[in-house]
Amino acid sequence: MALAGAADSRYTLDLVPALRRSTAPKLLIWGEDDAFEKVEYAERFAAEIPRTTLLRIPDAGHIPTENAPGPIARALADFFTA
Repeated sequence: MALAGAADSRYTLDLVPALRRSTAPKLLIWGEDDAFEKVEYAERFAAEIPRTTLLRIPDAGHIPTENAPGPIARALADFFTA
C-alpha cells in the first residue's frame, strides 16, 4: 500500500517545497524504460530540486528494483558511504 500511495502525485508533489528547501544531497533513481512516469519527469525534478543526482537505470521500468537490483544496491551503497 505504501508504494501505491507514493505513486500518486497528489501526495508526492506535496513534498516538493520541502525538498527545494533541503540542503541534504538526494539520489533519484529512475528506470529509463518507465512507461508510467517518463524519464523526462525525473530530469525535470532533478533540475528543479537542489543537490539532486539523477541515476538513470537502463533496461528498467517503473519499479527498477525489480529489473536492476544490483546496480541500484551499488548506487545506494556509494551514495550513503561517499
